[in-house]
Amino acid sequence: MADQGKPANESQDGDAPEEEPVVFDPAQRPHVSEPRDPSVDRAIIARILIGMMAIGLVFHYAAVITFEWSGKHDSVKSLETILNAWLPILSGLVGAAVTYYFTREK
Repeated sequence: MADQGKPANESQDGDAPEEEPVVFDPAQRPHVSEPRDPSVDRAIIARILIGMMAIGLVFHYAAVITFEWSGKHDSVKSLETILNAWLPILSGLVGAAVTYYFTREK
């Protein structure tokens, strides 16, 4: 606790820390790629969201049919509440993505 008055970057024996000098070499410029077109990324996001919604709906209806055939009617009622929870959220995202994708200027 005797070294409380020392700065944090100073070593224990009182010497200043050694710093490596920074040398700028103009020949070693970082490689900068061409700017990407954001519409490609937006199209990918729209397709992913549409795929998520389609797979979710197919999975949901397959589960409902399976539970109805097996006689588990209570399970179907619980699946209904799950559908009512995730469908509006995902359909809102899909609607926004698709609307933006088809109404953007080319």
